[in-house]
Amino acid sequence: KFRYQMTRQNIILIIGNGRSVLDYSFGEQINKFTVVGRINNYSTKKYEDYVGHKTDIWFNGANQNLKRQKVIPNEVVVFIPPEILRRKKEKIHDRISRRLHIDKEKYFLIPLETMENYEILTGVKRPTTGTSCILWAVENFEKVIIHGFDFFIDSKSHYNDNFITKWLIDWGINKKGGKHNMMAEKIYIEKLIKDKKVIQLKEYLQ
Repeated sequence: KFRYQMTRQNIILIIGNGRSVLDYSFGEQINKFTVVGRINNYSTKKYEDYVGHKTDIWFNGANQNLKRQKVIPNEVVVFIPPEILRRKKEKIHDRISRRLHIDKEKYFLIPLETMENYEILTGVKRPTTGTSCILWAVENFEKVIIHGFDFFIDSKSHYNDNFITKWLIDWGINKKGGKHNMMAEKIYIEKLIKDKKVIQLKEYLQ
């Protein structure tokens, strides 16, 4: 069912939605990667110079603010917090299908045990989709490259937020990532980078 599950592929590049992507015109290099993953409400239109357009995996949390993607990538990986999976059980699929606008057969839901393990590894309850997909990639690929992960700390808004949304977030009027412990996630991912389990794209391309 899921192509990348069975064989450890060589390399994956995951593009986060952080505003820092606009500091680098990496679009051309990004499109050359064999497997490119993007997160939640990603968009490439108008941003190709910075983030490229190639998308092989769509990582998402099937959350209620998820925008409909006009073109669904070949692989769709869904991360639902353990507490919701325990409560909803099989019924969760109705919600995921409705929010993603695709059938159950077209996406891969990360199992409860794996999601519980991510909480244990990070020491974080309900890790973000961004952190979850990095953990998933470390398990499934030999080399994990990341780009545009700003961890809502230095830059809370996304590169494709409109001007008003950016302004509201920057001034703390519109709270973003409130359910998450971003500092703990940041520390955990920074350790993965230090241990060379994850590489930042700007370093990789040097």
